[in-house]
Amino acid sequence: MSKAPAKPAEGDAAPKKSKKMLIIIIAVVVLLAGGGGAAFFLMKPHPPKNGEEAAHVEEAHPASEPKYMELGTYTANLIHEEGDRYLQVAISLKVTKPELEEKIKKANPEIQHRVNMLLQSKRPSELATLQGKNALADQIKGQVEYILGLRKDAPVIAETNTEAAPTEEHAGAPAEAHAPAAEHAAGGHGEASDTGVAEVLFTSFIVQ
Repeated sequence: MSKAPAKPAEGDAAPKKSKKMLIIIIAVVVLLAGGGGAAFFLMKPHPPKNGEEAAHVEEAHPASEPKYMELGTYTANLIHEEGDRYLQVAISLKVTKPELEEKIKKANPEIQHRVNMLLQSKRPSELATLQGKNALADQIKGQVEYILGLRKDAPVIAETNTEAAPTEEHAGAPAEAHAPAAEHAAGGHGEASDTGVAEVLFTSFIVQ
C-alpha cells in the first residue's frame, strides 16, 4: 500500500515568504531613496546666472531717478536790435545727484542773479533759432555748475556782437584759435563730465 506524499512543513514556507517580503521592502526603499534624491536636487536652490543676479541686484538697489528742480520764471530785456524786445522763460534743472538739491536751494539767489545777467546779454536774433536756445541752455548749465563748485573756471557773461566783422588781424587766423574763447564764453566743458547737473530745461520760452 502506497503512502500519500507528505505535506511540506509550515516552517519551510515561512522563510520563503519572509525572503520575498524583504526583497520587496528593499526595492521600495531604493525607489523612495532615488525619488527623494531627485526631489531634493530639483528643490535645491541653484545659484543665479550673471544676468539673473544683476537683475536681482537692480531690483534690490534701483538706480536713483533724476530730480527736476525749478529755478523760476525770468523776464529780461534783450539787447536792442529792432525795437524793444524782452524774454520770458521758465527754467528747470535736471539733477542726477541727490546731494546737489540742498546746494541748489541755498545758492538760488546767486543762480538767479547770474541767469538774469546772462539773459540780458542776449539779442533777439540769437534766441530765434534752436541752436541759439541750446547754446543758452549750455551757458546756464555752466553758470550753475560754477556756483555749485563743480567747475573751476567761471563762464564769461559778455554781449555777443553778431554784426561785428573780423579784423584783418584775425581774418586769416585758423578757426581753432577762436574755439577755446567761444567755448569758455558759452560755458562748455570740452569733454563731457558727470557733474550731476544733467540738463537745463526751458518749460516756457517767449520772446516778445
